[in-house]
Amino acid sequence: MGSILLLLLFFSLVQSLSDTSYSKIQLPGDSLTLSVTDFGATGDGINYDTSAIQSTIDACNRHYTSFSSICRVVFPSGNYLTAKLHLRSGVILDVTENAVLLGGPRIEDYYPAETSSDWYVVVANNATDVGITGGGAIDGQGSKFVVRFDEKKNVMVSWNQTGACLGDECRPRLVGFVDSINVEIWNITLRE
Repeated sequence: MGSILLLLLFFSLVQSLSDTSYSKIQLPGDSLTLSVTDFGATGDGINYDTSAIQSTIDACNRHYTSFSSICRVVFPSGNYLTAKLHLRSGVILDVTENAVLLGGPRIEDYYPAETSSDWYVVVANNATDVGITGGGAIDGQGSKFVVRFDEKKNVMVSWNQTGACLGDECRPRLVGFVDSINVEIWNITLRE
């Protein structure tokens, strides 16, 4: 009887372990969700929402710093036009389905920057426990930076008014994680 009970206990343990799903990166549990619209973002695709979005990210980061738990920044359905955003530790950008984060089409949206390698729509520097998800999209609107097509090189030539970038490539990048750890990107479309 004891060996049967031991076998049942063993199989029960094996079954419970097989039902457990493990992520490669274990982020601390979510505890707070903030919407960019509660901080003033319009999502109309015309007016810049940078200040409202950055304020939401910064509020989430303060929560993470105080409570050591992840905070989600939610983008409801809409088109959110923005200049460069700084993703902070403990923040997950949740760009929901039918929501698009649009990178601004102006040079001043990314400049001044130390180098062209710092030109991003979303950048995390020295951040921990960060991510981007939600089923929506981040669109850099790269075609708005093209000034002409160079048939000789078979490339699109981007503007280079600052002298800060080499060659033809001077468009901002979409997303960057610089010296950051515990990063996850899933269920998000990245365009141009």
